[in-house]
Amino acid sequence: MKPIVGILFFCCVHFTLSNGSIHKNLKYFESLYPHEIAHRIVKRGTEHGTHPFNKVREVSFKTLGREFRLILSPKKEVLHPQFKAVELDATGIERPVAIDHESFYHGRVFGELESHAQVHLNNDTGEITATIHLPHDSYHVEPSWRHFKEEDHLEEGRMLAYRSSDVKFSWEHDENGDPHFLQTKTCGYIKEGPQDDERGHEDTIIDRTKRQADQYEYTPTKTRCPLLLVADYRFFQEMGGSNTKNTINYLISLIDRVHKIYNDTVWHDRTEQDGFKGMGFVIKKIVVHSEPTRVRGGEAHYNMIRDKWDVRNLLENISRTVTHYT
Repeated sequence: MKPIVGILFFCCVHFTLSNGSIHKNLKYFESLYPHEIAHRIVKRGTEHGTHPFNKVREVSFKTLGREFRLILSPKKEVLHPQFKAVELDATGIERPVAIDHESFYHGRVFGELESHAQVHLNNDTGEITATIHLPHDSYHVEPSWRHFKEEDHLEEGRMLAYRSSDVKFSWEHDENGDPHFLQTKTCGYIKEGPQDDERGHEDTIIDRTKRQADQYEYTPTKTRCPLLLVADYRFFQEMGGSNTKNTINYLISLIDRVHKIYNDTVWHDRTEQDGFKGMGFVIKKIVVHSEPTRVRGGEAHYNMIRDKWDVRNLLENISRTVTHYT
């Protein structure tokens, strides 16, 4: 049976504030520059191979009051064997985009047993995008242009480093930026009924073996969901810096982080069961709109120039349009 490709659409929902003040989003951050990052190949295999430790790289830098020595190896787990990326112009013509698969790494912090690092190295600019998890906090390094407006005249190659604990969430502050605390931060949910289970039964990734009238045993048979990622023009502009490769690399890094969360999660149907883990994602295709889509009078396209969308109309337009990308 041919697997269904999950479709994720990325519009411009991001971290930058409309007034360009990052201080309302972060309590504290520091700048980092490419010349402050040291690179060293620790191990290189005599022959090219796919083993994750055939090549080991050390990346070192100082920020946020500590020194980071990252021991990294190439990571291709999140990319499908048939992965491809394309750029779409205003008329919908596709242009293939070559991606350096060797620029994505994962590993750990030297001397920290309970640590994990996910890193993308931009060999053209020397910038890195990194998420580093330590027991007490998580650290992030990102290009600064994602967080400032163009008129701020950013220095080329400048990056920002910040801690997860220093992020100010919108639901913790009112319109004036003053802190307030909501009683709950959980999202709403939709309760699934029997009809939902029947509709998804054909493509389920879990086999259920009935043991008793009220208990089931779960055995995963397919552990990876292939994804199609589509980035609209505004996302390309603001999160990708109007650069197709930056947009693609950002999406890969983002899904890599989500994949790790899912892959490390132990899934339970009932608390008394052992559960299972190892579920995750692979990216099969990425589509990036580098220009707004041209439309005729009366037509609508999710990537057209438009200030506001009704959410339902936008989703319906997306579902009608992006299926042919698969």
